[in-house]
Amino acid sequence: MLRLLALLLPLLQPPARAQEPSAQDVSLGVDWLTRYGYLPPPHPAQAQLQSPAKLRDAIKVMQRFAGLQETDLETVAMMHKPRCSLPDVLGAAGLVRRRRRYALSGSVWKKRTLTWRVNSFPQGSALSQETVRTLMHHALTTWGTESDLRFQEVGLQGPTEPDILIDFARAYHQDSYPFDGQGGTLAHAFFPGEHPISGDTHFDDEETWTFGSKDGEGTDLFAVAVHEFGHALGLGHSSAPDSIMRPFYQGPVGNPAEYRLSQDDRDGLQQLYGRAPQTPYDKPTRKPLAPPPPPPALPPD
Repeated sequence: MLRLLALLLPLLQPPARAQEPSAQDVSLGVDWLTRYGYLPPPHPAQAQLQSPAKLRDAIKVMQRFAGLQETDLETVAMMHKPRCSLPDVLGAAGLVRRRRRYALSGSVWKKRTLTWRVNSFPQGSALSQETVRTLMHHALTTWGTESDLRFQEVGLQGPTEPDILIDFARAYHQDSYPFDGQGGTLAHAFFPGEHPISGDTHFDDEETWTFGSKDGEGTDLFAVAVHEFGHALGLGHSSAPDSIMRPFYQGPVGNPAEYRLSQDDRDGLQQLYGRAPQTPYDKPTRKPLAPPPPPPALPPD
């Protein structure tokens, strides 16, 4: 990737200073920029992958979205950071042209009570199944607290599949976003809709999933789950520095019972579902799988 940086960044400089990169090296950068929406997929009838002008513009957009200085060496480090599988740019207008930072996918749940279930659990994690379920509960509650949404865990014997089905999977797993092993892409979720996979949320089972790790080891499951459930509710990626919907992994976010969404995230969520009601809800029509669990304790300092 360092060689890629040396060859891609001259494209941002005036033509007299630019160096001609090889097709192989440019294709590495084009793959990343295309995967996350900064470049359109190459047209099969075109002889070259992308024009230098399009590549130059795409790098600039990526740098602005990530809050980097143009031609900054942090660009390549950002491309290396673990992140969500979904693209950053939704539609031709691009995210950086929005006045607001949050992005809406254009899809929304038509109901306000959503069901969920953990269908499979991480195989290589020290987290117990109960802890995983508890973290998912609190990650969803983070969004429900700020909106007119409720979340209800259901068991295997339910009459229908849950709205949000949670799985830990490896490599290719029957969708369009195969995982790539440890590091790289961490998870993805599907936007609301009528398709059977709508709302489903997948985590890469080759990651070392942890909670509240003090030594920086592993990937914090609660933080990633909050991000992915934002997608499952219809939010795209945000360029706001304090947003949980930034595409890049930012580390643990602390105690689930105390964590609150940023203003940018609340604005996007409430644009879709409205504010939290001022009066208590009626009793749920379906019995919950279990009482709401308390958040797991953070590891001692």
